[in-house]
Amino acid sequence: MTSPGELRRRTLETLTRQSYSLSRPDMVLLNDNVNLFGTNPAVAEVAERFDFSRLWAYPNENSDALRSRIASEFGVSPDEVVVGNGSDELIDMASKCFLNPGDKFCSPVPTFGMYRFYARVNLATVREILLKPDFSVDADALLAEDAKLTTVCQPNNPTGNLFERGAVARILSDSSGVVVLDEAYAEFCGSDMRREVMSSSCAMSMRTFSKAYGLAGIRAGFAVARKEVVDEIRRVRTPFGLNSFTEAVAMKALDHGKWVQETVSRMKAERSYLDGRLKALGFRTLPSDCNFLPAKCPVKGPPLVVALKERGVAVRDCSMFPLMEDFIRVTVGPRPMMDRLLAELEPIVQGGRA
Repeated sequence: MTSPGELRRRTLETLTRQSYSLSRPDMVLLNDNVNLFGTNPAVAEVAERFDFSRLWAYPNENSDALRSRIASEFGVSPDEVVVGNGSDELIDMASKCFLNPGDKFCSPVPTFGMYRFYARVNLATVREILLKPDFSVDADALLAEDAKLTTVCQPNNPTGNLFERGAVARILSDSSGVVVLDEAYAEFCGSDMRREVMSSSCAMSMRTFSKAYGLAGIRAGFAVARKEVVDEIRRVRTPFGLNSFTEAVAMKALDHGKWVQETVSRMKAERSYLDGRLKALGFRTLPSDCNFLPAKCPVKGPPLVVALKERGVAVRDCSMFPLMEDFIRVTVGPRPMMDRLLAELEPIVQGGRA
């Protein structure tokens, strides 16, 4: 009898996804870059009045109410908005829509690994351009690849930095293919390149409710682009992509801008605190425009990550990324979480130096 493994695409032989499973239910999760300062109040408000008895019915096919609310918030037309189950689905949709087998996909590295994942799933030829030693983007090298689809994370994960605006604007304006600008962390630094995206004939800006909005559990994201780009993306979007409750919560979350601003302010204060404490332990931190802090360990990074996990604290091991050997990435959270991390780190670092 033929096995499923014998029937799968040959291109998937070496394709693996990051595992998000953790063995301890009480693990302090500092590895996912979510908003650790709490769940958006929109969830409780919507739950109080949501008609759960109507969940037998399909949701709106294209999430029209949410698209209209996003359009109002960001000063565009509803026809210039497409929604998905987080940014991940939007990346997948862009890859399905624009990449034929063998077409060239390009992104800077190090960056969010799911860009490459979806490009490979959709049979693209992957080209990756190393960031410069100061972690700035090499716009000339990126444009020279003449890729069918290019992704740029602004600010960038996992390096945490905001790329120079002019360099990103040139990638958007001069690329011969489609450019996906991932602005998932924009709320943490006030960045907004919507004007440059809308000035480009083949570009889209992705946003998410999973980060600053504190709603990673409901899975909602959206992209803003010219209508002609959105029309193409919607060709591959599955109908009823967002469930009814998710759509209602996401709409309400846009009314809670003050809550987002307050949690971002708290995060920045804790990021500064964590930065100083990590430096005192011998870590070399990178300047961050995001809700996480990249730091080069004073000891070997991968064993440190394992030791922390055994002590109930999860951080992201970045050693697999180019330019980031022995780096970890720590999501910034409330002071008790930061102090727990620091308390567990100190004996590990001291033991590694002995």
